[in-house]
Amino acid sequence: MLVEYRKFQSDCHRAWTGLIYIEDIVIKEQSKPSIQVQHALHPNSMGLSLLSHCLYTLMLLSHFHHPSQAQQEYLNNLQLDCSGKTVSISKGYFCNGIQRSCASFLTFRPQPPFDSPESIASLLGSNASYIASINNVSVTHNFSPDKIVVVPTTCSCWGSLFQHIAPYTIRPGDTYFTIANDTYQGLTTCKALDGQNYYGYENLMVGEQLTVPLRCACPSQNQTADGVAFLLTYLVTWGDTLSSIGELFGVDAQSIAAANNVSAEDLIYPFTPLLIPMKSESCSKNPGSLLCSCPNGRYAYELEDGHNCAAQDKRQEGFSLKLVTILGVGIGTGFLCLALIGYNMYLRLRKRKDRIRREKFFKQNGGLLLNQGLSCFGGGEKSKIFAAEELQKATDNFNQSRILGQGGFGTVYKGMLHDGRIVAIKRSKVIDKSQIQQFINEVVILSQINHRNIVKLLGCCLEAEFPILVYEFIPNGTLFHHIHEQDNESSLSWENRLRIACEVAEAVAYMHSAASIPIFHRDIKSSNILLGDKYNAKVSDFGTSKPIPDDKTHLTTLVQGTFGYLDPEYFQSSQFTEKSDVYSFGVVLIELLTGEKPVSFARAEEERNLVAYFIASTKENKLLQILDDQIAKEATKEDIYAVAYLAIRCLRLNSKKRPTMKEVSMALEGLRQSHRCLDIHEQAQLISDEISEHTVIEVEEESIFSLDLDSADME
Repeated sequence: MLVEYRKFQSDCHRAWTGLIYIEDIVIKEQSKPSIQVQHALHPNSMGLSLLSHCLYTLMLLSHFHHPSQAQQEYLNNLQLDCSGKTVSISKGYFCNGIQRSCASFLTFRPQPPFDSPESIASLLGSNASYIASINNVSVTHNFSPDKIVVVPTTCSCWGSLFQHIAPYTIRPGDTYFTIANDTYQGLTTCKALDGQNYYGYENLMVGEQLTVPLRCACPSQNQTADGVAFLLTYLVTWGDTLSSIGELFGVDAQSIAAANNVSAEDLIYPFTPLLIPMKSESCSKNPGSLLCSCPNGRYAYELEDGHNCAAQDKRQEGFSLKLVTILGVGIGTGFLCLALIGYNMYLRLRKRKDRIRREKFFKQNGGLLLNQGLSCFGGGEKSKIFAAEELQKATDNFNQSRILGQGGFGTVYKGMLHDGRIVAIKRSKVIDKSQIQQFINEVVILSQINHRNIVKLLGCCLEAEFPILVYEFIPNGTLFHHIHEQDNESSLSWENRLRIACEVAEAVAYMHSAASIPIFHRDIKSSNILLGDKYNAKVSDFGTSKPIPDDKTHLTTLVQGTFGYLDPEYFQSSQFTEKSDVYSFGVVLIELLTGEKPVSFARAEEERNLVAYFIASTKENKLLQILDDQIAKEATKEDIYAVAYLAIRCLRLNSKKRPTMKEVSMALEGLRQSHRCLDIHEQAQLISDEISEHTVIEVEEESIFSLDLDSADME
C-alpha cells in the first residue's frame, strides 16, 4: 500500500510558495514549562484578542521574505466559530512545500455509527483495508471509544491549500457546525465547508451530498531535508501536551512545536488539529514507530505482531525450493514441469500482449491528456476506472436492444453493473482527435462539479478500442422528447415546466459562479436536459464546455453549438461569454412556453425562427395565441407574462443588457415560490418597455440571423 504512496510522492512536485497567516491568540503562562490544553472558550483569550491581532499583524510582515521556508500555522479555537464573523479562520493548510500531492495520515476517535474501518473509511474517504491493516484489526472490527484510529489518506494541493476530499451525505439535524466539530471532530471547519459547497449555512437538505475538505499537509522543504516523510493530523483532546503527544508517536516536542509554528508558552485547545512530523526509521532501530523502512527498500507499517517486509526474499526462497524439488524428480515429472512452464509462459505472453494493447488504447483515447487535465484542476471528484470486460457484461456486449439513444459523438446504452446499479454507458463510435478532446474535456469538467441538477459521471474506460463514459441513469429521457416528440398530449404540466426551468437555471448559475472553477456550458438546449423519475432536471453533455480562469470573462473560439440556440453576438464575434449561456437558456424558456422547436422548416417562413416569431407575437399582443395548449389551460396570465418577460430579457441582442444566470435563477425561484406575480401592473409595464427596445432594426437583425442559420443549415 505505502509503496504506491511513495511512488506517487516521488512523481509529484510543486513549486507553490505560501504565506503563513497568523491566526492564533498567544497567552503566556510563565509558571508552565510546556504547552497545556485549555478550555476552548478561555476568558483571557477573549480579553486580549484585539491586542494580540494587532501585534501579530506586525509579525506577519517579517514572514514575507521567506514564504517557502515557513511551517504551517496552528489553528486555535476560532475554528469553533460558525457565525461567519471571524474572518481569520483558515480553510486549510497552505501549500508551502515542493510536493503537490503526498501520502498523509489523520487521526479519528471512534463514535457510533463511525466505529469500524469500513464506516470510518466511508466518512473520511479512505480505504477500509488500509485502515484495518495499519491498526491491526479486521475490516469489520468495532473500535472502542478510547481508541485513536490512524487513517491513511492522500493529501493534495487544491489551489493554494492542502486538502483531502471526502464525500458526506447530509443527515437530519446536520449543520455545518455539527458536521465540522461533531461528525469530523475538527478535521474541517465551517468556513471550509461553506467554501466547497453550494449550500448555505441554513439550507442543508437531507440526503444531498457535501464535499468535505479535510485538513492535511505535505512536508515543507525544510522538513523534507530534516528527514520528515509524512505529516499526521492529530486531534488534540483534554490533558494533551506537546510532550505527551510526542511520546505517543515517538516524536520530540520541539519538532511538533516547529511544525505548527508555536512555542512552549502557547496554548493548544481540545478539538483542534495539530500536525505531527513523522520520520521513517529502520525497523530494528525503532520497532514502535508508525512507519519503518525495510532491507529490501520497501516501506511498511509496523504492527503490533510485526510486518513481513521481506516478502520479496521469501518469493526467491520459494523459487529455490521449487528448483531443488524439480531436480530431484524423475524424467516423467520433468516433462510435466516443462509443460507447466510452457503453459505459464504462454499465459505471461498473453497477459503482456493484453497489457500492451490496453496501454495503446489508453494513449490513443487520450489517457495522458486526461491525467494532465485532472492535475491542472486539482483532481476534483474521484471517478472510477472501469474495465472494458465489466462494461461489456453490463450491456450484453453492447447489444442493440440496450440502446437508449444515438448522437454525433456515439451511442448510449442502458447497463447494469455487478452491484445491481442501473447506469447509462456512452460509447464513442469513431476515433477522432476532436471527439477525443471532447471526451476528455467532459471527464475533466464533470470531475469539478458536484450539483444535484447536473448529471453525475460515475467513471470511464480508456483501455478499450473506443473510449467509454459511465453516467448515472436518468429514466425519463430528454426535455426535448417530452416537449416535441410525444405522440399524445405533453406529459409536462405547467408546474413541472416551471420547476424544470428553475432547476436548470440553478445548475447553470452554479457552474458560472459557485463551482471551484467557473465553467461555460456552451451547448444549453432542451435535448441536453435529462428528466429523472420525478421530472427533476439534470443538465448533461459537457463535451464543449470550458473552465474559465478568474481573470478572463470570455473565450475566443471557433463557433460551436446548435442552430436556434446560438447567441447572435457570439455568432458574429466568436467571443463566448457567460451571457451566451443565458441566451441559450432564454430559447429553452420559449420552448417551454410554446412547445415549438427553435428552428423548423415545417412552419411558415415568418415563423421559422422561434425567437423572432416569439418577440414579434409579443409585440403585437398575440403572446397568448402562440402558447402550448397545456400551458394555456393551466398557467395564470400573470405567470405567463412573468416568464415571457424573463425570456425576452435573456434574448436581448446586446449581451451586456442580459441578466446573469444567478439573477435568472432567483427570479424563477421567486415566481415558483409565490406562483403568482407580485405586481401584474408593474410586470405589464416592464414587458411593454422591453418590447419597445426591440426596434424594427433589431427585428430585422433577428430575421437576417435566422436566414444566416437557415443557409448554414441547408449548406
